[in-house]
Amino acid sequence: MIIWGPNLRSALRLPVAFLVFGCLASASTVIVATGVDSSRGVSNLWINEQGTDTQAYFTGVILISLTESNGQVFNRDTFCVDLFTDINLNTQYDTTVMAPSQVPGKNLGRVSWLVDNALLPAQNSNYTSQLPKADWVTTSAQGAGLQLAIWDIVHDNGDGFSAGSVQAAKNHTTTSSVLNWARTYETLSTNKDSNLAYIYQNVIVGTNTAVQMLAGPLFTDGGPVPVPEPSTLAFAAGALVLIGLRVLKKRC
Repeated sequence: MIIWGPNLRSALRLPVAFLVFGCLASASTVIVATGVDSSRGVSNLWINEQGTDTQAYFTGVILISLTESNGQVFNRDTFCVDLFTDINLNTQYDTTVMAPSQVPGKNLGRVSWLVDNALLPAQNSNYTSQLPKADWVTTSAQGAGLQLAIWDIVHDNGDGFSAGSVQAAKNHTTTSSVLNWARTYETLSTNKDSNLAYIYQNVIVGTNTAVQMLAGPLFTDGGPVPVPEPSTLAFAAGALVLIGLRVLKKRC
């Protein structure tokens, strides 16, 4: 759950070096959860977490800022991935931007499809959604519903809200409009998969202790993008070396 508060070398070598540097630069990005978007989320929503009715301080779109090593700042929208891991507001963390496929075991391909098709088109007219405009996240109930659906998909494989570790409240009332949207988003995303979303894997600066992971849509703002997988990086480096050797042979 989120805790919101004040605590809350040669021509041959150059391409390879550039590729490696790009990977390291993304991994050293600083992330800060700067606030929440109350127009696309709900405060104090009652849900049942692992058998206990709990009020989530905020359920919906989380605003973040990303600062690269050169000082450039990029502002983006995200959702929580893990309901049961904390993160504090206005606190700096180190983050690695990853693709959903790089984080197994959390159904993030399905989450990615939802985030890109329900959140991104509402703020980027150049993106073509597979969902009708009425399903895009533009209201507080839709934002909270999408977040609730993401938690259930990640923790319970999207089994609905009467079973598992993420359920509707038992002794209190989970807002009906939010619950309806959560069910809608789960139904819409059934058997859907995407690898376009950005996953922010966050750790405490200096200790590398994991904090809340966040998921947001694909951004084309020139900021941090997913770090290539090690196998992809090695393949690309090897290809560049082979190209360089062929060039050298032609010159000899």
